[in-house]
Amino acid sequence: MSNTVQATSRILWHYRLYLADGHLVEASEDPDGDMLQLGQSDIHPNLEAALIGLPQGEKTRLIIMADQAFGYPDPDAIQTVPRTDFPASMTLVVGQIIGFTLPSGQEIPGKILAIHADTVQVDFNHPLAGHHLSFELEILDIL
Repeated sequence: MSNTVQATSRILWHYRLYLADGHLVEASEDPDGDMLQLGQSDIHPNLEAALIGLPQGEKTRLIIMADQAFGYPDPDAIQTVPRTDFPASMTLVVGQIIGFTLPSGQEIPGKILAIHADTVQVDFNHPLAGHHLSFELEILDIL
């Protein structure tokens, strides 16, 4: 067992993810720390790369710029979808995020931007696209 995070390490950590304006997006939930297995594509690859080499006990803040995080919003990712593609019983609300299943079986989130009589405008950009991200983290243990 190494005393620094390696590419295939399993770690126990605390983290908080903030936007540049200080808005808290996500944080570890377990007061004893969350378990993370590196190399499994569970977190953004640039965050994972930044963890490698950190020692046990390290408390740090990492900044990932928008172009290195989820990129910038792509206007082509805003699509007009026929209202009939949604179940008739589904209540749609502007701002609502809905899971859409691709032909490959992968599920992606889409944010409802506008609702019209026959169509719905959906933004398929990643919700964090265009945002610089700040991670406060602590490596509690390397297992």
